[in-house]
Amino acid sequence: MKISDTETGNDSSPATIMCPVCGGQVVVANVDKVNRCEYCGSPVLGPGQKYTCVNHPDRRAKGVCHVCGDLICEECLEKRVGDYGGKLLTIVNCRKPECVAESEWAPLLNEEYQRMVNFDWADHIDNIILRVTGLGGVLFMIFELFFVLSMLGVQYFTAWGLSGNIPHALFLGDYVIVLCILGNLLSAIIMQTALQVYVHDRQLGSGIMLLIFLIIEVVFLLFRGVVFNLRLFPDPRLLLFLTLSFSLATILVFIGSLMAIVVGYKKRRQMQEAARRLGLTADSG
Repeated sequence: MKISDTETGNDSSPATIMCPVCGGQVVVANVDKVNRCEYCGSPVLGPGQKYTCVNHPDRRAKGVCHVCGDLICEECLEKRVGDYGGKLLTIVNCRKPECVAESEWAPLLNEEYQRMVNFDWADHIDNIILRVTGLGGVLFMIFELFFVLSMLGVQYFTAWGLSGNIPHALFLGDYVIVLCILGNLLSAIIMQTALQVYVHDRQLGSGIMLLIFLIIEVVFLLFRGVVFNLRLFPDPRLLLFLTLSFSLATILVFIGSLMAIVVGYKKRRQMQEAARRLGLTADSG
């Protein structure tokens, strides 16, 4: 691991070294042991630390235990993969019982399995899918915000709305408020699901769920249009604008969800084939 030259201030200032990952200044708390960057959490070698394994002084270290900070060789380290915030995080720990216990929440990494399920081929298409579905999700949220404002405006500030063309139960506009709140909640669910299509092992399921939520959103909008009697609204420009904007968001999410289903299915098949060859279950990697 490469570190920057030690920087010293005045006599009262502690020595610092530069983090090779984020470039932040790391206070040297341990001259001969690993120090942690307070900005990104990366391990940074102390300026006087040897580059050899703590258990095998004749071997060059290949990693740093994320628990105790000891330098360890290939024989002494374990690699684990944990799901953190929807992304896979590789964890390295030594084989000391206390360090193993701290890392047991993450399953051991099967490197051969990981090699066989390398998804680098999908990086470009995954970025496209995320942008398409993410933009569609944002447009849905903007549409729902405009829709609720326009419906409240029609209900309370137009003669057509005040004359009872939009039905209500207890007070004027109660149907508009309740149904539009549900619409905003549904658009938020679509937005959250759209962001999950970037996660490899969730891509297929997220694409399917996104398509289901999209169908529900379309049906729910048509239902609201019928309840609010929008086809009878005297100004056709509002209905035209709502239709066009909703259609754009629908097309983006629809295309993105189909792409996620196709790519996610290919990844699922790749994982199943790797597991079959190694005699594992798909979750063993």
